[in-house]
Amino acid sequence: MSTFLPRLLDLSRFLVLLLPLSVIGMAANAQDKPKLGGTIVATVGNEPTTLNLDITTDFYPYVVGGPIYSKLATLGPDAQPVPDLAKSWEISSDGKVYTFHLNTGVKWHDGAPFTSEDVKFTFEKILGVYHGSGQFIFKKVSAIETPDADTVVVKLSEPYAAFFTFIARDGRIMAKHIYEKGAVLENPANMKPVGTGPFRFVAWNRGSDITLERNPTYFMPGQPYLDKIVFKIIPDASARLVALETGEIDYIPAYDLQTSAIERLQKSKDITVTSRGHESWAAITELMFNMDKAPFNDVRVRRALTQAIDRNFIVDKATFGLNKAATGPFSSEMAWAYTPDVRIYAYDPKAAEQLLDEAGVKRGADGVRFHAKLVAFRGTDIFARTAEIVANQLKAVGVDVQVSILDRATAIPQVYNTREFDMFIHSLTTGPDPAIGVERQYVSSNIRPSPFTNAAGYRNAEVDKLLTDGAVATSREQRASLYKAAQKIIVGDAPLVWLFEDKTFSAFRNEFGGLHNWGPDANYDLGRAWWTKGKDAP
Repeated sequence: MSTFLPRLLDLSRFLVLLLPLSVIGMAANAQDKPKLGGTIVATVGNEPTTLNLDITTDFYPYVVGGPIYSKLATLGPDAQPVPDLAKSWEISSDGKVYTFHLNTGVKWHDGAPFTSEDVKFTFEKILGVYHGSGQFIFKKVSAIETPDADTVVVKLSEPYAAFFTFIARDGRIMAKHIYEKGAVLENPANMKPVGTGPFRFVAWNRGSDITLERNPTYFMPGQPYLDKIVFKIIPDASARLVALETGEIDYIPAYDLQTSAIERLQKSKDITVTSRGHESWAAITELMFNMDKAPFNDVRVRRALTQAIDRNFIVDKATFGLNKAATGPFSSEMAWAYTPDVRIYAYDPKAAEQLLDEAGVKRGADGVRFHAKLVAFRGTDIFARTAEIVANQLKAVGVDVQVSILDRATAIPQVYNTREFDMFIHSLTTGPDPAIGVERQYVSSNIRPSPFTNAAGYRNAEVDKLLTDGAVATSREQRASLYKAAQKIIVGDAPLVWLFEDKTFSAFRNEFGGLHNWGPDANYDLGRAWWTKGKDAP
């Protein structure tokens, strides 16, 4: 996404009229044209905790709920914004005022008209309040005006490069007439959603499946192409794989595709394995410490544990060599902001033991220095394998680790809301912009009971300033300099062990087109797919 900011600022002086989104969904091959009809059956390894995508950044709600909602704009090729609910927009020359012109005649799935008031309500009452990154992004918004039903004007207190990227990636618009009644987090629509997207919610059979059907009043001409999308909930990784190979299901998304099976699937003439459509993630799998618990509140202990973990071994054994060891809180995929010039924690168990002794965490008569509980998600095989390796490597330096594999619905509140954990293995995106993916995890003001925030309890005033300044700097060069300085400090403080950069794959049966080829977040929306055996589209 290194080209996004300069191009966005270049466009700020005139009206932006871009290609309709339907063009983005076209496949590269001329013969692979959209067809009408059919059902795609996808799988998810974990049941979503919600289908309101503005109150979470969790993977499963995004995959299942993506086709239900629309945004003002979405990220198309090269991470450039392309129209969605907004047919066009203007950005003021100082980069502080965004004027969005909305498509007319758009309806919610319940038949109510969509208006600018829905956008204003979503931004002010939901996205800017409950979303893990939105709380910070919308601190820069000074006013949201709706001069008429088809126009939204967003005013920023200062230029903020990440704003447009954020709303084009995460800004699903929710219905005011539904969410203005009662508490947002308790609204029934979180489980029975109403959107303006290409597919509408039909049913959720707990532990079994979730069904979406074609929205006949969708505002994009000719779309969607499929009749239905069915998400089958299959926790067992091997069962998902067999279901794909036998044709019981058609699609396995990232996180649910066994890394050990990728080479095998790539040999199949019936299945496509792709890393496209995940480009905005720049994700890193990490081991998080709870810094508000002893002995993790001692930087010497955190550094020692970092040295006790062989990341290259984890890459080889847990990811089958598909990934590479991470160096810090920024992925190298975000090249413009990344620096390798940080403190290096070489794998050195002897040095780790010496540092633990210096910290006063000595071995007892049983050889154990302390006991700790390591939490990881069930259903994601790479996390489970990584957790077992980490436990074995820490045992070698006297740390007795109990691995606890939990459902996401149990683990997320335990880690992020009540913070009842010692260590936690998971993967978080650092893209598409550091102000969205990185800042949320390290600024001290984001230590709060909400998913995918600063659950480590990391506090460093200098880092707070560097990250917040990096988000509002007007040039990419300034931002890069601030972010690189922040990386050096964060790595020195060792609030986490950054294990490896995720190279993410999804797999689908070849009888479906329009998947993963229209933008850097295509993995979050199956609503633009088509069945190649369907009827010819007009």
